[in-house]
Amino acid sequence: MIMRYKMKILTKNKTYEYPLRVLPVYEWDRVLGFNQSDAILKLNEVKYLREITSLMISPKFLDEFYVILDQNREFISYYKDYLVAIIYTAQFNTFHLDNDLKKPALVYLSEYENNVGDFVAFDYINENFEYEKVATSLSSSTSNSNELVAK
Repeated sequence: MIMRYKMKILTKNKTYEYPLRVLPVYEWDRVLGFNQSDAILKLNEVKYLREITSLMISPKFLDEFYVILDQNREFISYYKDYLVAIIYTAQFNTFHLDNDLKKPALVYLSEYENNVGDFVAFDYINENFEYEKVATSLSSSTSNSNELVAK
């Protein structure tokens, strides 16, 4: 089981990189409770998200993430949704089962720690994991959805 990852967040001006570590189950449950359905809902509450990201990423992460959100409001729902999905799937070793998380996105896992302690890039990472390409793709899919609603 993978215990550590590198997560990247793409913005127009900068690519941020953060370490992400998988928590012992007791630590996770201590914060979010025993019931996993409740845990998913709680991850959408800032109070719980702050505590989990403090443990998994860094104590200052959520403050930095909100600065990113303030500067990138056009894609705010993508940033938020992917962050929660990545945290949850990394914690329960199901990340590899979700093909959507392997597609170019504004928030993604770029590397994992192998069994000798080296970080290795995931094989799906390519030149499409770049802000302009992802933003263009998201903008065009949003435009297509808006056109369908208008018809």
